[in-house]
Amino acid sequence: MTKILNLIKTWDKESESYLFEKKMQVDYLANYYHLENCLGNLNKKTILEVGSGSGQTSAYLATHGGIIHLVDISSKSLNFSKKYFDSLKLPVNIYNQNAFNMKFPNKSFDYVWNGGVLEHYNDAEKVELIKKMWKLVKPGGKILITTPNLYDIPFIVAKKILEFRKKWSFGLEENMSMKKIRDLAKKAGVTNIHIYAYNPIVGFWFFPYGREITDFLKLNTFKYHKRITKFGHVIIMYGVK
Repeated sequence: MTKILNLIKTWDKESESYLFEKKMQVDYLANYYHLENCLGNLNKKTILEVGSGSGQTSAYLATHGGIIHLVDISSKSLNFSKKYFDSLKLPVNIYNQNAFNMKFPNKSFDYVWNGGVLEHYNDAEKVELIKKMWKLVKPGGKILITTPNLYDIPFIVAKKILEFRKKWSFGLEENMSMKKIRDLAKKAGVTNIHIYAYNPIVGFWFFPYGREITDFLKLNTFKYHKRITKFGHVIIMYGVK
C-alpha cells in the first residue's frame, strides 16, 4: 500500500508539469514515428495504454484512427489526459486503475502498450506487469513497451548527478539493456519479440543547458532523434501474439 501511495504522489506531482505544446517537440515526433512503425495499421484498432501519464502519445494514435483506452493510477494525470483529448475533439476511454489489477477481459485489445513505466518496478513486478498486459492482447495483436536505455551514457551520468543532489523526481528507475528487456518479456510469455534502441540526443537534455547545446550543434532534428543506435535513449520492444 505504501508503494502505491508513493507512486500516486510521484505521478500526481509529475502531472503538474504536463503542457499541451509538448506534443510538438522533436523527441515526441521521433517517438510517434517509431511507435507507429512498430504497431502498424492504427485505424479502428483498440489501443490500451497502461500507465498513460499525460496521454499525449495515445492522442497521436487517436488522430490516426486508434480507439484509445487509458489506464493510470494518478487521477490528476487522467484529468489532464481528458482535457487534452477534449481540446483536440478526440474520444477517449479513461480508467483510474492499478496496472496490476486491471478490470478488462483477456484478449480485449489489438494493441497494449506503455512508455516509461516498466523501469519503476523490481524484476518480479516487471514480469507480472508484462504478463498482465500480454493477456489483454488479442490474437494477432501486439504488446509494445519503451524504457530508458542503460547504454545512453549521457543520460546515466546526468541521472546519477541528479540523484546525488537529490534532484531526481521520478523515484526508483532502473535503466535496462535490450537483453534484459527481451529476457523479461520471454519470461512473461511474450512471443515474436522485436527490440532496438533509438534517439542518441535526448540524454544530453538532462544536463544543465543540454537542450541549448544540442541546439547549437544542430542535433535537435527529427533525423537525429529518430536515429537507431545501441546508445539511443529509448529502447522499444514489441511482441506479436
